Amino acid sequence: MAMSHVQPMLLLLASLFFLPVLHGAIDFEYCAKNGNDYGNVTRIEVSPSIGFSENPYITINLFCSASKNIFPGTLVYVTYRSGDFIGFLRTYNLCDVTACNTESVIEAGTNFELTLPEVLYVKEITYSVSLRERTYQDPIIKMCVDFKVPTSAPALVTI
Repeated sequence: MAMSHVQPMLLLLASLFFLPVLHGAIDFEYCAKNGNDYGNVTRIEVSPSIGFSENPYITINLFCSASKNIFPGTLVYVTYRSGDFIGFLRTYNLCDVTACNTESVIEAGTNFELTLPEVLYVKEITYSVSLRERTYQDPIIKMCVDFKVPTSAPALVTI
């Protein structure tokens, strides 16, 4: 009789242990050595956009902590790499993908989330998301992560 109470508890503990895996968390690494002047990325999650079966787009969520103030006007680039080829997928203004406005900053020491909608999903490529300081010449990369979206990610298998 005592065994019947233990089994549900073990099932609950096992489901809590595997919950982060089923939520779509993605392994990532920082790009090169110059990619994290603005702070750190703590987690990346990927989910299919509405109508994924007809239009293969994903939404990428980056959970970050700022080590420096990040000002409006910062650009967010989503690029991909396949072999030696690098291509652009999307460019966003920072305030379009996080909680900020044109007069405020993301302050050093705070956590923030970037929600990047409608990114084209392509199997077996490496995605890069970077925050770039806008300059008069080419934008300067201040934070950058690389990751692959697993083809077996539960979030991409079912909608």
